[in-house]
Amino acid sequence: MCLAVVLAARFSWVESKVKGLDKGYALHKNLGIAATVTLIMHWLIVKSGPWLVEAQLIARPDRGARPALEGINWHAVAEQVGDISFKVFLIFSIISLVQAISYKKFKFTHKLGGILVLAGVFHSVMLLNWNVASIPMNVVIVALSIIGVCCSVMSLTGKIGKSNKVDGKVSDVTKFKTADNNNSVVRFTVQLNKEIDYKEGQFAYLDFHDGEAPHPFSILDYDRNNQLISFGVKDLGDYTHQLVNSLDENQKVTVEGSYGRFQMSVQEHQVWVGAGIGIVPFISRIYWLKRRADKAHQAFQKIELFYCVNSKKEAFFENEIIKVLDHLDFIELHIVDAEKGELLNGEQIITKMAGKTYDVSFCGPSEFGKSLQNHLALTGLPEDKFHKEIFKMR
Repeated sequence: MCLAVVLAARFSWVESKVKGLDKGYALHKNLGIAATVTLIMHWLIVKSGPWLVEAQLIARPDRGARPALEGINWHAVAEQVGDISFKVFLIFSIISLVQAISYKKFKFTHKLGGILVLAGVFHSVMLLNWNVASIPMNVVIVALSIIGVCCSVMSLTGKIGKSNKVDGKVSDVTKFKTADNNNSVVRFTVQLNKEIDYKEGQFAYLDFHDGEAPHPFSILDYDRNNQLISFGVKDLGDYTHQLVNSLDENQKVTVEGSYGRFQMSVQEHQVWVGAGIGIVPFISRIYWLKRRADKAHQAFQKIELFYCVNSKKEAFFENEIIKVLDHLDFIELHIVDAEKGELLNGEQIITKMAGKTYDVSFCGPSEFGKSLQNHLALTGLPEDKFHKEIFKMR
């Protein structure tokens, strides 16, 4: 639990160790699941003794008369806190894992995580047995507890990410419609009050001060000289549906970031696959390359960019990409139109890159990414040559 809350604190040094905040949150989720399973096992083991005695399968051990205690029985208090917090943690875990529960409710209840860590630390530390054999383990537990308490206090007091927050105002809102004339994607720019740290392919948390928790969105472009940051957001759920349809210019927004380690490989030959709104981090890459075009020609021989869409009408960013690529002749754009039966698979990439050593970068639906990676792995592409964004924050 303490390690999980450290990952949630968004420390830059932790992000570098886990190779991106998206990877860190995936590990955070797995640690939460592991903690839930371990706590259930712990609770069952503790309760098994009384249950077996009650069922008359074993006899209650005779430990003699217990000495009378004066003052507060901290041992008993710690046991009670552990029992109550365990049951709350089960509910907390269910809310965190069930995708049908809205992101807003998930973020609200997830604040309980800090309180549960504090309760777990109290329960654990108060019940430590300080005999000689236990000292090494106890020292580790206390050290982790101190770290967990510090990070939990940061979470509960709203300090996480505070140093990375910059206020701004929305401008240049462009909305893209589907064939049925409904808004599907919004592209907008935010005028920031000051600079942010940024690398191509990263994302940021946006808080529109509308009562919703900040949501993460991929950065489409960042103009450091003019302090302008752009985003592309697709209607994929309740909140993004509202955002795509109601976002207006001059709306105030707080930008926190940027985060992520989805940067470019140093390989001379590369394949980029952006599916749907997953094209956004690749657009940020080509804008970045355009700004350093002279150096870029020295580093890259050929980049194949596959833009996968349900239909050509949904290739909303095609014209913008083509305009930027006028300055980058080593990048070739391929529109993959599912409506025409064009589905990208590993075989097409292998054919295109025959005889070359290359890296693949992917951003899009996770199942599509897994399928593509598995196919390429069977043909000999090493795992570390397939880079993907795990853009799933719960």
